[in-house]
Amino acid sequence: MKKKVRILLLTAGLILIVCLYCCSIAKKHSFYGTYKFKEVSYLSLLSSSTIDYANEQMSGTKYIIGTDSFRIEYKENNIEIISPKYVIEEIPEKSPLLPDVHSIVGKGVKYQYTVYNKDGSKTGWRLYVSYDNIWVAKFITTGDKETIMEIDKLSK
Repeated sequence: MKKKVRILLLTAGLILIVCLYCCSIAKKHSFYGTYKFKEVSYLSLLSSSTIDYANEQMSGTKYIIGTDSFRIEYKENNIEIISPKYVIEEIPEKSPLLPDVHSIVGKGVKYQYTVYNKDGSKTGWRLYVSYDNIWVAKFITTGDKETIMEIDKLSK
């Protein structure tokens, strides 16, 4: 009888450990929430602005990233994407039109999340998520080529 109780307790303990581990993984990779603009981490050479000016203009901007809405609240206007789809993708190799994303967001970021409209079209926004940081990139698409215009680091 004691052997059956031990096996039952051991099994329950293992199930609990697996459940707690899975919950911690889900929490680590969850990027939903409200964030504040922290700084411009990258600004394309194609931009007519400077990083200092962009930081000044973006100061006070709020990002609300949720399952039902992707919203950016600027000082003077807002952008909102209703029912966004966050599609996890491999970070592409460096190309002439893309910066080396890992040099900006760090080597801990393994994937990017491209934000799509509910109809499946690209919005021009992308997320980079690490254990303790999140970045939002604005990109433009010309033909089949993408150019990252800006990458902003966010804070909780």
